[in-house]
Formats: sequence, C-alpha cells, structure tokens
Amino acid sequence: MFQLRKVVFLPCAHSPLKKVRPVAGDRARLAMLRKGLKEQGWAEVSNWEIQEGGVSYTVDTLQAMQKRHPGASFFWIMGSDQWDLLPSWKEPQILRKKLRFLVFPRPQSPRSRRGFRMREIPMRLDISATEVRRRIQKNLSITGMVVPAVETLIRKHRWYR
Repeated sequence: MFQLRKVVFLPCAHSPLKKVRPVAGDRARLAMLRKGLKEQGWAEVSNWEIQEGGVSYTVDTLQAMQKRHPGASFFWIMGSDQWDLLPSWKEPQILRKKLRFLVFPRPQSPRSRRGFRMREIPMRLDISATEVRRRIQKNLSITGMVVPAVETLIRKHRWYR
C-alpha cells in the first residue's frame, strides 16, 4: 500500500507532551518491541532516542536520521490523536517540509492540515497502551491487544503492576 522498505520503531526517552516518564523502563519497552516485532522482516527497533536521553523531539530525531541516511525519504506514522497535537510539537514547520505523515484513525479520521503531506492509513487501531496498562492493573485479559510473546513478557516480569 505505502511501499515502505522498513519501519523503524523509536521509543522516546521522555515525551515533551507528558508530565511523567513512561511507566515501563527503557529496557522493558525495548524488550517488548523487539519480542513483538521479531518475526516482522520489515520492522526494526531503534534505541536512538533512549540513548540520547532527555526530552525526545521528533524534529531532533528527524535531523539525526537524515544525517545517518542521506537521500532517504522519511515518513512518520501516528494516530489521529497525535496528528491533532502536531501544531504544538517543536518546530512543526520543519516537520511539514521534511516529513510525510501516515495517520491511522484513532478514534476519528485525521483532518487534512494545510501544508502537510498526510495520507490516512485505511484501518482503525483502537488499542492504546493506556488501556493495556489499565487492564493489567485490574488483572483483566489483554489477549488480542498485544502479541502473545509480549503478553508473556509482561506477565513474567509483572510489568505495569
């Protein structure tokens, strides 16, 4: 559909839009991503933002990735909930010029934004990490919300309890 050669998953060190750090530690989040994406040849997990530390800004990540991969085209995949917040991100005018956005409905379809290159991913993704954590804390099933290998890791290490 979008013919991307590779999708890189970049867990952030600390989101500038959140007052608290991620609930799971950096090693746990990387382990879950690696385990969940192990069989996906198109996926890669990068610890770049975590290694950089501090607040993670997309514009900084983009500029670093452009230096590492000159000539590559970059896309940013996100839900429409984050797409709505994009004007509040650091230097959105740079992101507008240098990125193409692939946005999935979450919960609503993304609205076009003047000057931004955006295409909607034609599938809904109503699963949120917040909901997964809430269900774990209440000892409810998360089967079908995460891949079995990730559920096993979460249960084994009692993450989010």
